[in-house]
Amino acid sequence: MKDLRPQPAITLFLTRCSQIDEADLTAYRAILSQVELDRNQRFRFAKDRHRDLISRALLRTELGKVLSLPADAIELEAGTHGKPQLTSTMQSTGEPLTFNVSHAGDWVILALSSQPVGIDIEYTPRNNDVMAVAGRYFYGAELKELQAFSPDEQRERFFDYWTLKEAYIKARGEGISLGLANFGFSIASANAIRISMKPCLNDCPDDWQFWSLTPENDYRLGLALKSGARAQIACYESAPLRYTAKLDWRVN
Repeated sequence: MKDLRPQPAITLFLTRCSQIDEADLTAYRAILSQVELDRNQRFRFAKDRHRDLISRALLRTELGKVLSLPADAIELEAGTHGKPQLTSTMQSTGEPLTFNVSHAGDWVILALSSQPVGIDIEYTPRNNDVMAVAGRYFYGAELKELQAFSPDEQRERFFDYWTLKEAYIKARGEGISLGLANFGFSIASANAIRISMKPCLNDCPDDWQFWSLTPENDYRLGLALKSGARAQIACYESAPLRYTAKLDWRVN
């Protein structure tokens, strides 16, 4: 029998911080809540304050489009483990809407879906000892797979595993307490990604879909969706309150 359920979808929105000017930031402050503004001022460095403003403005503007509401009318709250979510009043207006935000380097990126979704991006030129991190936090076959690559490849491939691990944790919404060493990935190819996990996570690998992408040089993206069916992904570039344009990323 043909499965008549609608195919799940994920929409990604990318903002490049370098394309946002002071006039944009002023406009973003006007659509944030007082709680968000107070939180923003706790960042020590201006670049972190600016990136936070961009993240919240991107989230509010795109949620507003989906819900047909002004950006400043979006109501957000912290979930059980602190992950931001729409208030129950907002969620009751239509089908479930979930989101997740990540940032690295010049990028802020938002994922929207009707299913639990998690996204992580990493700026790969950053300086860190990836094999030491892998030795401490990788699980199962992850470390062996990574060690099988040449030393020159290990650094680049590390980010495939790391972004997937972060994306899964973020989709679960339980934070780092989930334990990075309690689950791991096997990556035969970009279209053949499998997760294995310890029983303590009370989860089923078949309930998840994963993507590992290098959409542009120096950036690695991991995406997790709680769905038994493969989702279609649409990608856009956005300068919140100014424009949104289709991105030509090969992700499906």
